[in-house]
Amino acid sequence: MTLHTSNPPRLWQWGGASQQGGRHEQQDRWAVFQPPGKNGLLAILADGMGGHVGGALGAQIVIDVARDFIQNPPAALRANPSAELDRLCRRMHETINRQSETARSTVVMVWIDRNQAHWLNIGDSRLYHFRDGQRLMRTRDHSAVQLLMDLGEIQESEMATHPAQNRLYRSMGGEDAPKPDLGRFSIRAGDLLALCSDGVWEHVTESQIWIAALANSPDAAARLLTEQAAQRGGAAADNATLVLLRTDPNGVDASSGWLQRLSAGFASWFGR
Repeated sequence: MTLHTSNPPRLWQWGGASQQGGRHEQQDRWAVFQPPGKNGLLAILADGMGGHVGGALGAQIVIDVARDFIQNPPAALRANPSAELDRLCRRMHETINRQSETARSTVVMVWIDRNQAHWLNIGDSRLYHFRDGQRLMRTRDHSAVQLLMDLGEIQESEMATHPAQNRLYRSMGGEDAPKPDLGRFSIRAGDLLALCSDGVWEHVTESQIWIAALANSPDAAARLLTEQAAQRGGAAADNATLVLLRTDPNGVDASSGWLQRLSAGFASWFGR
C-alpha cells in the first residue's frame, strides 16, 4: 500500500504480514494508521506475551486504542509527538488493566510526520532504521539478554538463542506503570523502517530484511520473511510479525553499485 505524508509531501510504501508458527494461537497484532487529515502515519506492532492468559487480548487492545487515538488525534501530536505517544502508551496500559487482570503485551510504534520519525517501545518487539544497507538504529529490548549484552557478557548475535531470551522486565498491563523508551530520528529518501516481533528477529538477519525489501514490495517482503522465520523456528516457532515502511523508493538510484550487489545477492540469501 502507498501512503502520503504532507508538509512537505513524502511518499511511503508499506506492508506487513504475520505467521502463527507452531503456537496454538496468533498473539501478535499490527496496523498502520493515518489521521483524517492524512498528516503523518502511525505504525504499530504488539506481541501478546507468551505464557500469559489473555496475551492476544492485550495485543488487540493496544491496536484498538491506537486506532481510536489516531482517528481523533490531539493537536499536540504534531507539536510534541513524544509526549503524546507516552500518553497513548499509558492509555493502552490502563485499558488492558480495566479489561483483564492477566493480559500482557509488548508494543513498538513509530509516528512519522514530515521528515521525522518518533518512536516508543516496551518489551522486545523492535523497530529498525536502515539506510543504504546499514542499520542506523534499533530499539533496545527490555529483556534479560539485552542486559547481558549491555554488560558485554554475550554478543548481539547470541541474543536470539540465549536461554533467557524470553525473560522480559517491562510490558504493557500489570501493576507496574509502563516505562517506555522513546526517541526520534530523521528520515531520508530510500530509508527503510522495520517493526517486528521477536519471532522474526530471532530467525531473520538485518541483511535479509534489507535485501528482501529491495527486491520486493514491502507487503511481499514481509510475507516472505515471516514465512521463513516460522519455517526456521520449526515445530515450536513463535508467532512472527513484520511491518515494513519504505520512503521514496523511486528516489533510490537502481544503477548504483551497492544496490546491484544487494539485489544480486538476493538469490543466494533466499533462493536456497
